[in-house]
Amino acid sequence: MTFLIQKKLEPFYLGFLWILLSFLIFSSFFFFYHLFESRSISIRYEDKKNWDLNLKEYSSSLKDAETGVRGYLLSNEPTFLNPYHKALILLPNIERYLYENSEIEDLQELKNLLELSHSKLKHMEGYLNLFPGRLPSKASLVLGNQKMSEFRILYEKLLVKKQKRDDEEYESYKKSSNRLLVISAGLFLLLSFLILWMIFVLKKSIQSIVEKEVIEDRYFEIEDIYQNSPVGFHSLDAEGYFLKVNRTECEWLGYSENELVGKKKWSDLLTENSKAIFESNFPIFKKQGYINNLIFEVIKKDGGSIFVNLSSTAIFESSGKIISTRSVLVDVTQSIIYERELLVAKKKAEDANKAKSDFLSNMSHELRTPLNAVVGISLWLIEESPKPEQLENLKNLKFAGESLLSLINDILDFNKIEERLVVIEKIDFRLKDFLNSITTTFSMRSNEKLLIFHYEISDHVPEFIHCDPTRLLQILNNLLSNALKFTYEGSITFRVTSESLNNDHVLLKFEVEDTGIGIDPNKFDTIFEKFTQANQDTTRKFGGSGLGLAISKALVELMGGNLELSSELGKGSKFSFSLPCLIGKGNEFISISSVKNNDLLKGKIVLVADDIQINRSIVIRFLNRWGIQTLEATNGLEVLEVLKKQQVDLILMDLHMPVMDGYNSTIEIRKEANWEHIPIIALTASAQIETRNQIKSVGMNDFISKPFNPNDLLNQLHIWIGF
Repeated sequence: MTFLIQKKLEPFYLGFLWILLSFLIFSSFFFFYHLFESRSISIRYEDKKNWDLNLKEYSSSLKDAETGVRGYLLSNEPTFLNPYHKALILLPNIERYLYENSEIEDLQELKNLLELSHSKLKHMEGYLNLFPGRLPSKASLVLGNQKMSEFRILYEKLLVKKQKRDDEEYESYKKSSNRLLVISAGLFLLLSFLILWMIFVLKKSIQSIVEKEVIEDRYFEIEDIYQNSPVGFHSLDAEGYFLKVNRTECEWLGYSENELVGKKKWSDLLTENSKAIFESNFPIFKKQGYINNLIFEVIKKDGGSIFVNLSSTAIFESSGKIISTRSVLVDVTQSIIYERELLVAKKKAEDANKAKSDFLSNMSHELRTPLNAVVGISLWLIEESPKPEQLENLKNLKFAGESLLSLINDILDFNKIEERLVVIEKIDFRLKDFLNSITTTFSMRSNEKLLIFHYEISDHVPEFIHCDPTRLLQILNNLLSNALKFTYEGSITFRVTSESLNNDHVLLKFEVEDTGIGIDPNKFDTIFEKFTQANQDTTRKFGGSGLGLAISKALVELMGGNLELSSELGKGSKFSFSLPCLIGKGNEFISISSVKNNDLLKGKIVLVADDIQINRSIVIRFLNRWGIQTLEATNGLEVLEVLKKQQVDLILMDLHMPVMDGYNSTIEIRKEANWEHIPIIALTASAQIETRNQIKSVGMNDFISKPFNPNDLLNQLHIWIGF
C-alpha cells in the first residue's frame, strides 16, 4: 500500500484504534468480572458442601450417641457412654453453625429436625436417669426408635431436597460459566485477531512513515541535485516559455528564476546563428521527440554570451501534441574557446608544416640540380681515362656529391616519415640477386678499410619475395654503412635467414654485426631518436646526421617488423630485424650488369626537356653512349613544337621550366591522340610524395630523381622502349 493511499485512510485507522481500545477495556472488565463471579460461586458452593457435611456429622453424632446409650443399657459398661457425652458437647456447636449458615428455604425443616434431635436426646437422658435402678420399658424403647426414625426421615428429606437444589444451582452456574467462557474465549480470539491486524496496520503505518521520510529525503536530494547540479536544467511550455529553471542555469545567464519563468522564451536568449540552428533542428525534434548535443550561443543578461551543449526531450499529450519539453545543458564555453584556439593553432601548424614542406621541396630541387651536374660531370670525367692523381680527385668529388645527396635524402625521408607520407611499395623481385649486389658493394668497401666482411645467406631464403626493395635496400645500407663507419678493425657480419610461416608467407631475419666501438646500454633508448648519436663527439669523429637509425627503425616498423639492438661498449654491436613477406613470383629486373648489349635501344629517339643546359648535356651524353638519338627542348612549349615536327619514342621531362612547365606540357601532350601513347618520364629534383602523385595525375608514366643513377635511367628505357 503506497504512502498516498495510507494517508487518505489515516483517520479511519485512528477511529478504529479507539474502538479497539474500548473493546479491549470492555473485554478485560468482562473477563475479570467472570473470574470474580466464578470465584464467588466457588466459595459459596464450598460453603454449601461444608454445611451438608456438618449436617451429616450432626446426624452421625446423634446416631452414635443413641448406639452408645443402648450399649450402656445392655452391658452397664460406662465406656459406651463416650459417644453420648461427646455428642452433648459437639452437637450445640454444629447446631449453631447450621443455624447461622442455613439457607432460608431450609430453615424451617432444619428447626424441625433439631427439635426431633433435642427430643431424642431428652428421651435418652430419661433412660440414663432411671438406669440402673430400672430398665426402660418396651414402650419407651419403641418410642425412642420411632423418634430416631422420624429424625432420619426428616434428615434424608432435608438433605435430598437441599442437594437437589444445590445441583440445579450448580448446573445453572456451570451453563452460565460455560457461556461466559465461550464468550470470553470468542472475545479474546476476536481481540487477538484485531490486535494482530492492528499490528499489521501499525507495521504498514510505520512502513508508510519510513516511505514518507524516504520520499521526502529523495525529494530534497533530487531538488538539491536539480538546483545545484553542475549542469543546467529547464522546462519549457509548448510556446517555448520557461516553466522551470534550475539555479545553475540562472547563475550562468545572470537572471533570477522569476525573471525567466513565464516571461522569457528560450529562443529569445539565442544569437542569430543559434536561432537558425534551433529553427532548422526543431522539425527533427518534433518528429522524433528528442534531440542531443546541439551547441547554442546564449546571450546573458549583461550582454555577454556562453556556449551550451543542449539535449532535450519532448512530452506529448495523447493527441500527439507537444505540451512541454525538458532540457539539460552543459556549459562548453571553455571547450569552444579551446577548440577555436586549437583550430587557429592547427592552421598555423599546417601553414608552418606546408612552409616546411615547400621549403624542403624547393631546397631539394635547388640542391639536386647542381648535384646532378656535379655527379654527372664526375662520372663523365672518370670515364675519360683521367690521370691517376686526377682519378683520385674525381672519386673524392663523386663521393662528396653522393654523401651530400645521401644527407638530403635522409632529411627528406625523415620528413616524409614524420608526416606519415611514406608509402611502402610491394613488388616481386629476386632476393638473392638483391642480396648479392649488397654483399658485393660492402665487401669492396670493407676491403678498402682492411676489414673482413662475412656474409651468411641461408639456403632456405626464397628466390623471389614480394616486398619493397627500395626501402629494404635503404635500411640495409644504413645499418651496414654504420657498421663500416664505426669499426676500426675486425670484421662485419651480414646474416640473412628465413622461417617459413605457411605456403605463401616467410619470415626473413636480417642481422648486421660488427666489432666496432659498441654502444653504451644506457644509450639504447635514445640511439633511435632523430639527430641522436651514441656520444657527443661521434659526429665530430665519424660524421653523419644522426638520422640513419631513426629512419631505419621507422621504415622497419612500417614494413611490419621491429629493429632490435644488442651491444657492448668497446666490443661491437648487433642490429637485427625480422620482416614478414609474401613469397614472390619471377620478375625480370634489368640492370646494366645484366644487359649484355643495348641493341634494342639503338636508333630510338628521346626528347630531353630541361631549362638547364648542363643537365641536358649529362643526360644526352649517356643516351648517346647507348646508341640513342636525342632532341632538346628548354621548356614545355618547345616540347610541343618539337613533337609537331618530329616523331619521338620517349620524352625525359623536367618539371620546373620557364614559359610552360613539365606538368602543363604533359597535359597538352595527352590531349593529342597522336601523342597520347608516347612514354613520358619525369626528371625531377623533388622527392615530395605530392610531386610524385601529381606526376601520375597529369599522365606521366614514371619518374627518375635527380641526380639520377645511369643504371636507373637505363632500366626505365628498357622498360618503356626496349622492345
